[in-house]
Amino acid sequence: MARVLEPLRPLVSLLLQASAPVDTAAAATNIAAAAGTGFEVSAVIVNAVIDQRLVSYALAHAGVLDGEGNLTAGAPLLLAQAHAMVAMSVEEGWELVLTVPAFLKDSLSIMSRDNGGPGLPLDTGRTIREVAETAQTRLVIAAPYLHPSFAIALAPALTTLLQNGGTATVITRALGWSAPNRSNANVEAVTVLREAVGTASGKLTVCSWDEVGLGVHFKIVLADDRLAYIGSANLTPGGTGAHAEAGVLLRGARVKSLSRWLQVVADELTRRSVS
Repeated sequence: MARVLEPLRPLVSLLLQASAPVDTAAAATNIAAAAGTGFEVSAVIVNAVIDQRLVSYALAHAGVLDGEGNLTAGAPLLLAQAHAMVAMSVEEGWELVLTVPAFLKDSLSIMSRDNGGPGLPLDTGRTIREVAETAQTRLVIAAPYLHPSFAIALAPALTTLLQNGGTATVITRALGWSAPNRSNANVEAVTVLREAVGTASGKLTVCSWDEVGLGVHFKIVLADDRLAYIGSANLTPGGTGAHAEAGVLLRGARVKSLSRWLQVVADELTRRSVS
């Protein structure tokens, strides 16, 4: 069975790049089952993934498209199998997330080509934004270094969440006036978030390490105890664009343990700030 499904793996890797991978896979499957066209199936996937140029290759490799870009006779079944594989991956698993600066882009392309083409790692900045956009009840944003530009990028998702009754926590450092080397960038980023959510600011909790030393050093964006980015990248232009960074997109039960740890940290920072 594994050998039979192997040609589908590049397509599954692409589908997992989508912000709603299961829905994207289902939509492509439904189009094929309803006698749609290869162009329609391709368009659904192209509009949802990062590596758009690889879609036609992955569909052909999977046997979904023929040499002329038309759906094959087996396309509905193959897409249904890919849909099932995506659903299994989303339920529990992880994916590599990278920030690839300009000087490493050629090396990444070589690495991808040597591995057969599709399946490029996820992009840090886009992954973090998409994690935030999936939050329906709770969002945690945690990093020692923030930047106003990235706060602006996350603000729409945060505002939507809070207006719909959700809650959010920001964990960072050096916000207080008494903090050694108070961070103007962190202060400005938090101000951007507070101003963006407006009257819903009461549902936004901000926790800061304001004592000597770094205090907190993890970089995490976590949604609803089920999806999280965790890695080396700070929520800054450098972390999400200029520096070589590595992390993972984590799904499933493991996220709950991470969420509990972040809550312990937030509670302790809050206690220390009022004691």
